[in-house]
Amino acid sequence: MNRFVPTDLLEFPAINYFKYRNKGDVNDFNISKEFIRAYTPYYGKDPRKFFHLNSSSNIPETNWTKEKERGSFIHSIGYSQTLYKPLSPILQTKKFNPVLRMITQKYKQKNHNGKERNDTVVLFVHGFAENTFKLHEQSYFRIFSHIFNSDIIALELPYHFQRQPTDSPFSGAYYLNGNPIRMLESVRQSIQELIQLTEKLKETYSRTILFGISLGGHLLAMASQFVEGVDIISALASPFLFRLNPKIVPVSTNIVNYIKKEGYTDYYKILYPTNLKYFAPQTTNENTVIIGGRYDRIVPFLQVKNLAKMLNKPLFSYPGGHVSIIFWLHSLLHQIKDLFQKID
Repeated sequence: MNRFVPTDLLEFPAINYFKYRNKGDVNDFNISKEFIRAYTPYYGKDPRKFFHLNSSSNIPETNWTKEKERGSFIHSIGYSQTLYKPLSPILQTKKFNPVLRMITQKYKQKNHNGKERNDTVVLFVHGFAENTFKLHEQSYFRIFSHIFNSDIIALELPYHFQRQPTDSPFSGAYYLNGNPIRMLESVRQSIQELIQLTEKLKETYSRTILFGISLGGHLLAMASQFVEGVDIISALASPFLFRLNPKIVPVSTNIVNYIKKEGYTDYYKILYPTNLKYFAPQTTNENTVIIGGRYDRIVPFLQVKNLAKMLNKPLFSYPGGHVSIIFWLHSLLHQIKDLFQKID
């Protein structure tokens, strides 16, 4: 552990809470060799094949609830069909049907210069185990709308918020856990839904900005391999989702032990498509930047630097940790906005 810094006063309580909530050992179904065989053919191949959307045309429309005032925003919730289809038969059973409905939340400014609608949208992708956007409304979303004069669309990731099964111990519990098939499909579903949602937003807005933090940041770094014509900001992410601090996020250790115990294939073969080093340097989206906290205790800064180097994208850093990014976000986004304008 690096030397103590002031932001650790926030970092350490957050880490202890994270360790308490996530033991990384949730396993909600038994994995057979039949399941494993559906995933091993992707090893050593272009990972894009694992995430490819079979139906990229005729993207389903979103049905929005009635708009309501919520602080400085007009808020509504959108429901739409996801184009994602799981490879594992067990994930196609009735128990998991609610997860197959994509849910987004929209935040529009009450006053935006008298225009009927904004031309810019920020697609926000949250971190692991989050279960509400209430704090984001007063922080991230206010900053976005101020700097980019944008609407905000916030995606609820699989197994989070309203999308978690009724027996889930906490929001996101089935996303990162001791079940490698569940995690693979969670990442695959997230990437496919991000592609689907991004393409839909590009039809409505003249400019689409994607911002993801922590788990959301890693997903956007992966999504940058698939989508074009957007601005992507990946914050607090590593090149390999499961190479995190094992003392805080024990997911990796539990998966390795599980696979060894069951006598299945190598750990990295199963998780091969989630490792960005097998994508690079083929990133397709030019306007992509990386943000890292130099005193991040969850996603080590070295990993963030490796991600930026791997994708050959600009790195923006700040002297804080994983949970204290909000104190530097306003300044960071102004710098990033200027960089995007220069690139354009």
